Amino acid sequence: MKFFDVKVFVLACELKNLSAVARELSITPAATSAALKRLESELNTRLLQRSTRSLTLTQSGADFLPYARKSLENLDVGRQAISGEELRGNITLSVPSDLGRNTLLTHLIAFQEKFPEIKLTVKVSDKYADFYSQNLDASIRYGEPEDSALVCLPIIRNAKRELCASPEYLQQFGTPTKPEELINHNCLHFSGDDTLSSHWRFYKDLSTISVKVSGSHVSDNGDYLRLLALKGVGITYKTGLDVQQDIAEGRLISLLPKYKKENSPLNMVVAHRKSYDSNLVALREFLVERLLKEE
Repeated sequence: MKFFDVKVFVLACELKNLSAVARELSITPAATSAALKRLESELNTRLLQRSTRSLTLTQSGADFLPYARKSLENLDVGRQAISGEELRGNITLSVPSDLGRNTLLTHLIAFQEKFPEIKLTVKVSDKYADFYSQNLDASIRYGEPEDSALVCLPIIRNAKRELCASPEYLQQFGTPTKPEELINHNCLHFSGDDTLSSHWRFYKDLSTISVKVSGSHVSDNGDYLRLLALKGVGITYKTGLDVQQDIAEGRLISLLPKYKKENSPLNMVVAHRKSYDSNLVALREFLVERLLKEE
């Protein structure tokens, strides 16, 4: 299996256009197409459905993509190892408020101690990360970015949200036993993004239950909603990473255990594949290792 063919496949998945891949690699469109055909022939399966305007991953392609990406990352790390390079330079990173302050803070300190020649500039905000105006190298975000031109690299694929409230709130207002009962509770929800806003979704027996909730507090800051829940103000529906310590120590109680919660995968987002340098490879692998241990 040729490294070049794997690289073409990964770029095709990101750019979704063979002409764009050809321009990126300074080769002809015919050479791009030939590389994909070689790879598919070697794997004996179709990886991409091609049309004149777009590329779509087949199921085989979707299954193979994470391994292809990992192989490219490993080659980059190997290149760095044999060259004797020491990681150095600057990383400007955008992180969500709650995750940044309460989970990533410890891990980023440990990362910088391991790689002391890397300087971290961390911007903490739940607002959309604008790579161009904020001069970012990477963003750590839940879910897929709205801008399909950005490159999304998974950190935790199977992260889910947690419905939770404080013991004090539940003692005063009762514990919901099914999603529909949430309409009678004070639900603290996010503003500005439908996937985290007032439509909360749950799953049971192959059915999706969507509940339009309301409450006394709406905020664009995840940490604010978590603190409100800790103070007994209401129920919140946050990514499990944000509240796992609170639940483990009894400050918040996980609700509706018989229902599956929404997926909320954690990703590293970069503006372009070229932006994903050795420093970011090391940071992402470091976070993957540390965060998976906490799940």
